[in-house]
Amino acid sequence: MNARRKITLVAIATMAAFALMVTPALADTGAVATAVDLAVEEAPAGDDDDHRIALVDTSRDRFGLLMWALLFIGGAIALINARKQLKGERDQASGEFRWR
Repeated sequence: MNARRKITLVAIATMAAFALMVTPALADTGAVATAVDLAVEEAPAGDDDDHRIALVDTSRDRFGLLMWALLFIGGAIALINARKQLKGERDQASGEFRWR
């Protein structure tokens, strides 16, 4: 792995860690609901024709959805890397089993 790629990966990891640290702090404080607020549903507006169901309701749900997406993306990248490693498509791998 060359130096440019290492620096890029470290920068991406640093930005991801910073984003994970800052995201809960930036979440809106108005999303905290009491039991009474959760029990009462808002009536749809009369002139609003959009009756779609929201995917997420709160910033906490949005963050959880983001974490699930990152987990699946990371898993896909790991599977792609494992396939390349086992097929011998990488320079470091021959695809043969070796005792270490």
